[in-house]
Amino acid sequence: MDLQIKARTHWLLGYGLARGVLKRLARRGDPFARLLVDSSRPEDAYRLAEQIRGRGRISAGFSNTWVTADAQIVRDVLRDDRFRTIKPADRSPFRIIRWLVARTDPDMMNPVEPPSLLVVDPPEHARLRRLVSRAFTPRAIDGLHQRIVDITNTALDDLDGQTQCDLITAYAARIPIEVIAEMLAVPREEIPLLHAFADPAAKLLTTTVPAWDDFRTAATALREFEIYIAAHIERLRRSGADNSILSAVLQDDDLTVDEVRMFTGLILGAGFITTTHAFGNAVVALLAHPDQLARLRAQPEGWPNAVEETLRYDSVAQIGVRVATEAVQIDGSTVAEGEALFVLIAGANRDPALFERPDEFDSARPNTREHLSFSSGIHVCLGASLARLELNIGLEALFRRFPALALAGTPTLNGSTLLRGFKHLPVALGAAAAGAG
Repeated sequence: MDLQIKARTHWLLGYGLARGVLKRLARRGDPFARLLVDSSRPEDAYRLAEQIRGRGRISAGFSNTWVTADAQIVRDVLRDDRFRTIKPADRSPFRIIRWLVARTDPDMMNPVEPPSLLVVDPPEHARLRRLVSRAFTPRAIDGLHQRIVDITNTALDDLDGQTQCDLITAYAARIPIEVIAEMLAVPREEIPLLHAFADPAAKLLTTTVPAWDDFRTAATALREFEIYIAAHIERLRRSGADNSILSAVLQDDDLTVDEVRMFTGLILGAGFITTTHAFGNAVVALLAHPDQLARLRAQPEGWPNAVEETLRYDSVAQIGVRVATEAVQIDGSTVAEGEALFVLIAGANRDPALFERPDEFDSARPNTREHLSFSSGIHVCLGASLARLELNIGLEALFRRFPALALAGTPTLNGSTLLRGFKHLPVALGAAAAGAG
């Protein structure tokens, strides 16, 4: 079968049919469908999540699906081994379509399809996670601390003398992409290539049902990335002298070539895109609450807790999906075997049963670290500690260097229903603080 036809058939059966159903339901005003395909503004997402919460701790969705914004249920489901991750074939109730989805696999590094660690289930998940977790051990992260400080200070130095900038491209994206380049031993001059691959490929991470044009663009970028990373890995194998985390992973013979490539792609997507979004979301939240910034300037030891509150208040990860492997009773409802349960992570982070005054931003909130922005259970984010370190260093340094930082226009959202963040964040920098470098 022609590759283009194969890819389009795979998209149509694995994503397109479900997308059509959701769009029709969204036009009819269904809050759950709107949340999945039409929640382009943060206020819409949280308002729709509250409407869903009003239906009960768990409620029926569409076509034999369920949905919950209850923090305790979300946490329990993410930790429950009776649930597995969703695959494209799960989006159809018909066996023939599920068979065709598997037969038309376009054979590309899709971050939301196996062998991606995001969607592989036990026992294979445990093997892959154990092998790649070495990249995120406390020792490995500690080893990156000074480099993050150096990258941050260099990025801030480059902003000195400017009056305005797009903070996403000039700062928020720069820190994580340069850290990822260090982890993957990518030469500095090749970092623009990582941007070129990551931006279009992210479309598969940012929506449950990507449009065909987005799927096709992402597929092209992912295939180009596969070619690049295969050559890069071979270069590292030949040199044998590199001390990067990727080089350490390459020493393990238990990882196949495809698994190593998927590992690098996942680090790029999850480690760069999500952290960039977290930076942008945090800056917008902090600028909207000058009283909290004043508190942090007076008590800088409060920054770690403030970072957790930014992650809770406007979570990058908005929605997760799990599929029941057997009938599961939840709060009086039965999720049947094979049925999908959508867990509203951002909604759980605003659950009044867990967080007092959840719609308020409070940098000193005592239990804010109970948020679920990094998921929970076996699929808890491997890079959570790295993201926290980058955010703590990057945010504190930014507001220390530019204390008069302010919005210089309306931030532009990425329009994502799964990973929410800003594409553009215009800011006025103000004068740099003396001696803040």
